[in-house]
Order: sequence, then C-alpha cells, then structure tokens
Amino acid sequence: MTEKTQKSFESFVKVVETLRRECPWDKVQTHESLKSCLCSETEEVLEGIDRLAAEGEGDNLCEELGDLLMQVVLHSVIAEEEGLFTLDDVIDGISEKMRFRHPKIFSPEDEEAAGLTWEQLKKREKERKGKWKNAEKP
Repeated sequence: MTEKTQKSFESFVKVVETLRRECPWDKVQTHESLKSCLCSETEEVLEGIDRLAAEGEGDNLCEELGDLLMQVVLHSVIAEEEGLFTLDDVIDGISEKMRFRHPKIFSPEDEEAAGLTWEQLKKREKERKGKWKNAEKP
C-alpha cells in the first residue's frame, strides 16, 4: 500500500466515524438496518462490472466499489462501538485467511499445505478455528 493510499484510507475511516457520530441517519443504523443497503450496493457493484464489460467504462465500477467499501467500514465501526471487533480485526482476519488459503504463494516451503486443494484448505481452516474456539471456552 502506498503512503497516499494509507492516508486516503485513514481519512475515509475518519469520515465514516464522523458520520456515525454526527449524521442523524448514520448514527441510528444497525447491522440489521443496513442489510438492505449492503445488498443494494452489492447489486450495484455487479451492475458496474457488467457496464465495464459492455462499455469499457470503469468510472461507475469505481464509484460503486467505494459505496460497498463504505458499507464494510460502517459495519466495522458499529461493531467496534458494540465491542464485537474492529476494522483492524476485519483486515487482519482477511489477510490471515488469504495467506492460509494460498500456501503456494505465501509458504511454498510447506509442501504439505501447498499440495492441498482449495476445499481441503477451507476444511483445515474451519477445523483450526473450531479448535481455537473450543480452547477459549472455560
């Protein structure tokens, strides 16, 4: 990530946090109330992909991806307010998942993992998560 991208992202997160505090609509939203917005924005991203394929025009897709990113960050901000998880947790979690599911790229020295299929890796990941959750229980 470039320094500019990092600053832009941090600035965007601050915008979302400000909206959550100060905008009458944003401050009352919940995960549940935002479900239809998330679906709508996802559909608009899909339409943007179709438009790109049909017309070669990427501005709409760029805008719609921004709207979808808004949903991800807003849900993460709400979750942090609720004490569930943070945006950092979301980012760290998906980073870890992608590294785990792509051992050929991120740990080619692990020949066993590198030889597993996508489905086998997903199964191993679920088993590993199950063990972690069970280990956390009193």
